[in-house]
Amino acid sequence: MPVDNYTTVPEKHPRGRIPPLNIPIQSINLYLLAGVATDPLFMEGFGQAMKVRLHQAGWAVRSELLLPYGDWSRSIFTQLREMRHDLWPIRHRPLHSIGGNRAADALRGTSPGGVTLLLGHSGGGIAALHATSILTREGWFTPSDPPRIVQIGSPKCPIPAWLRKSTLYAAAVNANGKLSDPVTRLGSWGGWRRNAYGIPVWRAKADSPGTIVHLPLIGGHADYFRQGQAYVNTEGLSNLDITVRAVYDWLKSTWETDFR
Repeated sequence: MPVDNYTTVPEKHPRGRIPPLNIPIQSINLYLLAGVATDPLFMEGFGQAMKVRLHQAGWAVRSELLLPYGDWSRSIFTQLREMRHDLWPIRHRPLHSIGGNRAADALRGTSPGGVTLLLGHSGGGIAALHATSILTREGWFTPSDPPRIVQIGSPKCPIPAWLRKSTLYAAAVNANGKLSDPVTRLGSWGGWRRNAYGIPVWRAKADSPGTIVHLPLIGGHADYFRQGQAYVNTEGLSNLDITVRAVYDWLKSTWETDFR
């Protein structure tokens, strides 16, 4: 499968507006949110590669790594219990999110200004979404000018209507186009909606992100950011190259698109 053809699934969403590409060059606040029991250096290569791309496009980049559930020195059972809490019992109540509140605390400690980009891997994608809802309630963000959120290899969780256009979901697929990351099979975007006759029906993608991409990668959940020879495809592109390209292309499109 050619890398250019990672699958993009557009969804219908409410009216909103994302600043176009020709806005004045400004700063971007890049936050990398790791998942459960993560090596603190796990997302470093990805963060550096994204910074290079953004610098090349003329952005001044400030980056920070967040560990909303802790690193691998903390009990994995405690971290899994916290992420399960955020994924299921309070999936529609983000203000009570454990990882979301930790991420929001970290963002409050920074100076506002510029564009905010939250890149979350695994459970970090859930924490990024919940932190955005928490900070929007406090006035840090607004529904008309939300941050960009990227969920990479994350469990599915409901995306509020006002965030769908500014949220990207990326999942790994194998050479046959089948999902190769089991974590992306967890959770749900489903919800009840009324059909044309007013009858409640279950919609599997009722609360899905605005853009879903399937990345043809070598490996699975832990391999989105790999760049060693074992993770380079026949076209000479590493998993990291493919992931960075997909994220950057989507991010650029949000500046080029007017959703009025």
